[in-house]
Amino acid sequence: MVYEQGASDSEGYAIVISGAGKSLNDTKIIREVSFHVPHNSIYAIIGPNGAGKTTLLRLMMGLLDLDEGMIHFAGDEQAVSVLLENDYLFEGKTGWENLRDFGIYLAVDSSLVSATTMKYASLLQLNTALDKKVATYSKGMKRKLSLLITLLKDSPILMLDELTSGVDPESRRVMRGVLQLLKEEGKTVIITSHDLAEVQKISDWITILANGTIAEIINNQNFKGDLEERFFDILEEVK
Repeated sequence: MVYEQGASDSEGYAIVISGAGKSLNDTKIIREVSFHVPHNSIYAIIGPNGAGKTTLLRLMMGLLDLDEGMIHFAGDEQAVSVLLENDYLFEGKTGWENLRDFGIYLAVDSSLVSATTMKYASLLQLNTALDKKVATYSKGMKRKLSLLITLLKDSPILMLDELTSGVDPESRRVMRGVLQLLKEEGKTVIITSHDLAEVQKISDWITILANGTIAEIINNQNFKGDLEERFFDILEEVK
């Protein structure tokens, strides 16, 4: 069953994407993509490798320019914080030093850096690790530190690319709890992920991309099936 998003205007939505298209190296990567991200929601974008997820996210981030279509932000489109798939951390520095330095780079007041760290470090199970060099961190710890850095600006919209990629189940559970808290605090969170079980646990809406276009939009609050099964059924349908 397909769950459609009814409205076409920007009312009630943090982001509205309409007719988005993008070609790279003369190849059409994104084709007539349209969907709406509601305020105060967790919105997932999934699809197989090569479906266009990363390109779409880069278009939403403003890292790439649209060839056609529109991406509209309800507020200041600069009031967005982004977490990329790879961790870009200073491994020779401690967690605290990374937070301090990224705070300076992001022009975040030092008092806000401290307050945000105090608020989320314990929830992310990082508070005892921040005095240690990042080179000693596990993959999950590095990912959680990257998420904490993303939160420093207190942006209303967060875009998280493959947040839980390669991390252990405990770290996934911890980060899931933080995303739920962010939603409760009024944030809008956009995620991409290959982890379909995690997506089904955390998301309000799920867009499935295939061959650069939208194959289905699912209202996860009403969806009672198995996402992995539905995902592969859709891929068979669009072959």
